[in-house]
Amino acid sequence: MKNQRMALLLLGATLAALPALRAADKPEAPMGERRERLHQGAERMAEKLGLDETQKVKMKEITQQEKAELDALRASAAGAKEEHRAKAKAIHEKYRDQRHAILTPEQKVKADEMRAQMEERAGKWEKRKERREHRQEGRE
Repeated sequence: MKNQRMALLLLGATLAALPALRAADKPEAPMGERRERLHQGAERMAEKLGLDETQKVKMKEITQQEKAELDALRASAAGAKEEHRAKAKAIHEKYRDQRHAILTPEQKVKADEMRAQMEERAGKWEKRKERREHRQEGRE
C-alpha cells in the first residue's frame, strides 16, 4: 500500500513538472528561421522606403558590419550582463545612424514614422506581457 502511494506521488510530481521541463527544452526559434524573418523584414522596409539599388547594397554592407561587430561582442562574453547590453546598444545605435545617413530626407521622415509605429507596438506587447505576468503571480 505504501509502495503504491509512493509510486502515485512520484508519478504525480513527474506529471506536474513535465510542462516546465518542456518549456525549458523548447528554443525560441531556430536561428535559420529568425534570420529569415529578419531578412523579410529588411526587404519590407526597403520596399516601403523605396530604396534604390545603391541604397540596398549600402544597407546590406552596414548590416553585415553590424552583425560582425555584434558576433565579436558575443564571442568575447567579457563583462557583466548590463555592460554587455550597453555595448550592444551602442553598436546598434552606431549602425542605425549609418543607415539613416544614406536615406533621402523623404525616406528619413518615413523611416522615423515606421520606427515610432514599431516602438508603439512593442510598448503594447510589453504592457500585455506585464499584465499576463501579474495575473500569473496572483494565481500562485
